[in-house]
This record gives sequence, C-alpha cells and structure tokens, in this order.
Amino acid sequence: MLAQASSKAVSRADAVRVRDALRDILQSPSFRSSRQCQVFLTYVVERTLAGENELLRERVIGSEVFGRTPDYEPGDDPVVRVRATELRKRLAQYYQGHAGPAVRIDIPPGSYRAVFQFDPDPLTPSASPKKGWVSHWRWLLPVCLAIVASAIGLRALHSSPSSALDQFWAPALTSKKPILVYNATTTVFRAPTGSETAREFVPIRGQYTCIGDAYTSLMLGALFTRKAKLYQMRYGADLSFADLRYQPSILIGAFNNEWTLQMTDELRLVFEKHPTIRDRSDNRLYAPPDLKPDGRTTDDYAVVSRVFDSKTGELLIAAAGITQYGTRAAGEFLTSAPLMEAWATHAPRDWPKRNLQVLLRTKIVDDTPGPPTVVKSYFW
Repeated sequence: MLAQASSKAVSRADAVRVRDALRDILQSPSFRSSRQCQVFLTYVVERTLAGENELLRERVIGSEVFGRTPDYEPGDDPVVRVRATELRKRLAQYYQGHAGPAVRIDIPPGSYRAVFQFDPDPLTPSASPKKGWVSHWRWLLPVCLAIVASAIGLRALHSSPSSALDQFWAPALTSKKPILVYNATTTVFRAPTGSETAREFVPIRGQYTCIGDAYTSLMLGALFTRKAKLYQMRYGADLSFADLRYQPSILIGAFNNEWTLQMTDELRLVFEKHPTIRDRSDNRLYAPPDLKPDGRTTDDYAVVSRVFDSKTGELLIAAAGITQYGTRAAGEFLTSAPLMEAWATHAPRDWPKRNLQVLLRTKIVDDTPGPPTVVKSYFW
C-alpha cells in the first residue's frame, strides 16, 4: 500500500526516489511524444520538492513553462488548464501499465502541486519480525552496501577524469531542467505567380531552416539522447525571453538568428555586419575570403560560446557560423570527443568552470565543411 507524503515531509532519500520515478515517466511512451508535458511535469515536481508553492500558480506556470508574458490573463488564455488536463490523462495512462509503482506522482484536479505516494520500504522491520537468517541479512545488507559503495568510490578516485566533452556539457547535463535547442528560420523569396499583381518577390517566413543549422541540431539531439538528457527543440517564432530564462539554452546560427546576435553582442567575439566576426579585444576582423552571392565559399568562420552568467540568468551556449557551413562545423566541434579533447589540452586547467568563446575555421570542399580548426580561445 502506498503512503502519501506532502512536499514538506519528503526526505532527501525520498526526493531521489521521486526523481527516479519522474525520469521513468518522462521516458515512457505516454510522455515521449509531448515535450510540453515533459517540461510541465518536471517543473511541477521540482517546484513541489523545493516547497516553492508560490511558483505553482497558474499565471506563474503560464509564464515560466509556456512562455507567456508575466501579465497575461489566464482567463483569456487557458493554456495551463488545458495542458494540466492532458498531463493528468497521460499520468493515468502511464500508471495503467505500471501497477504497484514504488513511487506514484499525481497532480490532483484544482491544484498544480504534485502529490507523492511511496511504497513502504520492504526492508523496514514489521511489528513481529521474522527470526533466523532472514533477520540477520537485514542487518548485513547495509554493511554490504557500504562496502560496495566504498569500493566504487576508491575506483572512481583512481580512474581517469571525465572527457573534455563531458566537462564542457556538464553544466547543462547536470541541470534538473531540460535543455532548450533553438533553430531560427530563414526567409525565402519566391517569384510572384501569374495570378499575383505584385512585381517584387514574395517573402516566405517561418517555414525554412538552413542545412547547417538542421545538421547541428541533429548532432546535438543525438548527443543528448546518448547522455539520457531531456531536451526540447524550438523553431522560428516559437521562442520568448522567458523560455531562455527558464532553462539552459543553445542558440544555433548567427545572422539568421536574432536571439544569438542579441544575447552575445557584449562578448569578446561578436558577429557584426554580414559577413564579419570581430574580436573586440584587438578589433581584428574575420570573414570568408571568397563569399559568393549564393552563399557558397571555400572558407568559413564560426564562434562557439558558453556563458554561465549570460543575459538570461541561465547557462547559454551558442553555435554559430558566418554561413551555414560554419554553423555545421561548430556543431561538429560541440559533439566530437576527439576535437574537444585536442582543444582542451591547450586550455587553462580550470576551463570547465569558466565562461569561454572559441573561434573556429573550416575549409569547404564540394559544399561540405571539413573538420574545424581552432583559431583562438578566450576564457573569463
């Protein structure tokens, strides 16, 4: 039988059990198809565990989770109530296929606080404990677990440190919040048809993205999947500053991505008037030497930025090239263990804890960027 506990009564050990249960729920078929429900449930569970009941009001959830402005009217925009109903249905579907869970997470109607129900610890002695060797094993089990934990700890002390790739991504991977990956869209111009009177080309907005941007988001998605890290993709206009303030974020692309330009315009390496990157420390400019009108080039530059104290208040990472070729090269750098390892050998020892920017260069052959090389790095 499950025992119910309020958020204030949840011990540290029970909080670990709750998060383990949450991870199983988010990876289940009932939730894998809905990123919004994954983010919503994670937010509710974490705020409940933290006892932050003031953040579990409809208006706050609408702003923090669904990107509404802080002064929006829930009566006119019922997004939170609609999603909460869907969330409860998905939880019910999940528990239909998981009878007798160790931890059950519910969100009762009329509230946005999570309720946790725990299965009693099977190792807890009953009122009339059994005698004999079973009773002895109950005492020996914690001792055995302590020995195993000590052995694992000693092995960890003597094992090699985590890779440079893991250290770069550790701040995002260890966050309790999902990672947001944002791709801007590129405006495409279509010639007017015979039925249209306009003489100018017709702009098509919000429907197309660059190959380099798509390639980079695909590589990042594969990396986070291998690391079992929850992430969500956003495109075009489906992004607000509130989204960036809520969770670790990755901005892909530069001159087609206003968010990248705005969030990195005070850093050392900045994107200026197309097609230029400026190093503000010495005013040196970097640009493709032979950029064609159709966007093709034989060389490109890109900047990878990782900023802890960004304008958003959350971890911000940007992968952006002058053209789509450079953006693709930045994505390769961010997901390649050998490339990251080679770069880290020349970085300061404490680089994993510092803000950084890396200027990359790539050679393009037959419309395919080659492995990026590091031009310079900056840490602060």
